Amino acid sequence: MQDVLTSAIELHQEGRLGQAAALYQKILAQENENAVALHLLGVLHHQQGNNARAIELIGKAVALRPNVPAFHANLAEAYRATGQLDRAAGCCRAALNLWPDYPEALCNLGLALQGQGKRTEAIDQFRRALKLRPEFATAHNNLGIVLREVGQFDEALEHFRRAVELEPNFAPARTNLGQMLLDRGQAEEALPHCQEAARLQPDMAALHHNLGNALRALERYVEARAAYLEALRLEPDLAPAHAHLGLTMLREGQLGDALPWLKRAIELDPTNATFEEFLAELYMEREEPAEAIPHWERALALAESPRPGVHLSLGWGYQEEGRLDEAREQFETALRLQPDLAAAHLNMGGLHEERGELEKSEESFRTALRVQPNFALPHARLATLLRGKLTDEDFAALDQRLTDPQLGQGPRARLLFGLAHVLDARGDYTRAAECLREANAISKELAKGRKDYEPAEHERFVTNLLTAFDPEFFARTAGLGHASRRPVFVFGLPRSGTTLIEQVLASHSQVHGAGELRLARQSFEKIPEVLDRPGPPIDCIARLDGPALRSLAEQHLERLAALAGNRAPRVADKMPDNYMYVGLLAAMFPNATFIHCRRELRDIAVSCWMTDFRSIRWANDLEHIATRFQQYRRLIDHWESVLPVPIHAVDYEETVNDLEAVARRLIAACGLEWEPACLEFHRTERPIRTASVTQVREPVYKRSVARWKNYESALGKLFAALPVTRSTPITITAETSG
Repeated sequence: MQDVLTSAIELHQEGRLGQAAALYQKILAQENENAVALHLLGVLHHQQGNNARAIELIGKAVALRPNVPAFHANLAEAYRATGQLDRAAGCCRAALNLWPDYPEALCNLGLALQGQGKRTEAIDQFRRALKLRPEFATAHNNLGIVLREVGQFDEALEHFRRAVELEPNFAPARTNLGQMLLDRGQAEEALPHCQEAARLQPDMAALHHNLGNALRALERYVEARAAYLEALRLEPDLAPAHAHLGLTMLREGQLGDALPWLKRAIELDPTNATFEEFLAELYMEREEPAEAIPHWERALALAESPRPGVHLSLGWGYQEEGRLDEAREQFETALRLQPDLAAAHLNMGGLHEERGELEKSEESFRTALRVQPNFALPHARLATLLRGKLTDEDFAALDQRLTDPQLGQGPRARLLFGLAHVLDARGDYTRAAECLREANAISKELAKGRKDYEPAEHERFVTNLLTAFDPEFFARTAGLGHASRRPVFVFGLPRSGTTLIEQVLASHSQVHGAGELRLARQSFEKIPEVLDRPGPPIDCIARLDGPALRSLAEQHLERLAALAGNRAPRVADKMPDNYMYVGLLAAMFPNATFIHCRRELRDIAVSCWMTDFRSIRWANDLEHIATRFQQYRRLIDHWESVLPVPIHAVDYEETVNDLEAVARRLIAACGLEWEPACLEFHRTERPIRTASVTQVREPVYKRSVARWKNYESALGKLFAALPVTRSTPITITAETSG
């Protein structure tokens, strides 16, 4: 039997486990108390993941020969693999009683102690093992893991490097070295180690997952997705792979595809705060802050330590939802936890700006700059806030900052937008145009692959709207919508004067200004749900009936009530893009007020080109601006010809020329009695979320009329491509009622 045992051991060492197992079993069939065969067959089962059987076999070997240290050490590993850490530690100590200088037993004891959370004791055991055997690669790797856990990152990196030097084909050390380098921002150096680890041990899911992390950090998203999918093929319930695959898709701008992966990660690991943050970030990218907020709240509840960054993000979500008091609380909490957190001071400045507290806003932006002098965004926000009032010292500092070769492209674009506003206010239109060309080009490039704007896709969408919302649709749905007069929809192109009109309306005691709501788009996207039909919303329009329209309307009204309570019988929603959803909104709310804000298209184009929008992708490209305006004109012409409800058109130029006449007409259109406070709109204390926040804090002015002439030489080609502006009479409803 000795020859058979020798052959079995050789096969075992070569990795031919099936053949080795057969020989071990042959030996045990004849010598059922062969302790060596029992032990080695148990080790083989441990290697195959059958630890219960391993414990049984190695336990028998220990019972037969209790004085063999290796038996105890390997039994410890089988116990550790099943989570029986106390027994594992006991077996290691039994081995060490027999052989105090046994490096493998010391290493295994360190692993058991680490599993029990006794990291300091674990580190001692790994160091003892390395003192006995300095070239013990496994001990270097394990020590590196625990050192990383206790925050001793530099020393951890040294041990991972040493493990790889000693055993270049040791896959766990390779992947740990790669992940450690990745954590330190050295993705290019990390990648070869992660690739080699996955090559060496292709059947281990974690190694492919770590490779995906390195590829994602290098923005090689297609390869990263492939690595995560391979990890999930090997281990379908590997939660981090689900989470990071979703995060990769989020970075690519594939927001719909990312959602199920992130949700699945949380299902698999519901206590992981980071996964909740990923999902919240996704919802914010989808412009759904109401969906993001619960996940940031849960991330804070799950976090083991204070998380100022999460408080900051939660505050931003609250701010996007108009919950400004709660937003302030979160920003203040973040600052209590980290007083020098420049981003919190920046966000606080934005909050003050929304509230009309412009001096406090300036102070917060300046504080952000004091605590982080190289932080570009507060400098840009300060320039945009003050414009012509920016001091020469600030102007020079901003100009100087733009010469920094280390300045990133994103911060550079922000500063260029801010500088352009200052130059515009100072009358230096030539240089302002130069700044804007570069700022928009950078912003477009940075969005490439994530938020590309496709004019042809938008044109198809508009064409489908024109087809779906035809005269037959309105004839069929007449009288089926909700009777409420509460909604007031103020729409038009961005920078067309929607904020000014909303502020005038909101200065009336019976009107609540709700800002830019996403409810119209959300109602459109819910059409398949209320009809219980699969498919895109546009394909379901023809099946809209009374129950579906009223269900959409009631959900819309419930959200308005949540935002505005019962404070006012009218709620103004000034989302510019609602011009795309007017057909649906008119069917849902035939008694609502629809106000179309119009302005000289060349002035709108200039203003869009000058504005550092967060989510309007088409504004960075002059051709895209032109095609977007053309599609807008198609839709407006269509609504004016088919809509069965009045559209109250208001021209920006007329508003600034004769505010009272326009305001009186609009208040009457809302079915309300006139109130003089509407002319003092700039004194109305209410939050305002818009790029024109500072302008609507001033009395009405005419300096933005015909502003396009300042940029005719720079934008002549764009102006020539814009559709011809066509005025239509303002429609007025005469009745006034609450």
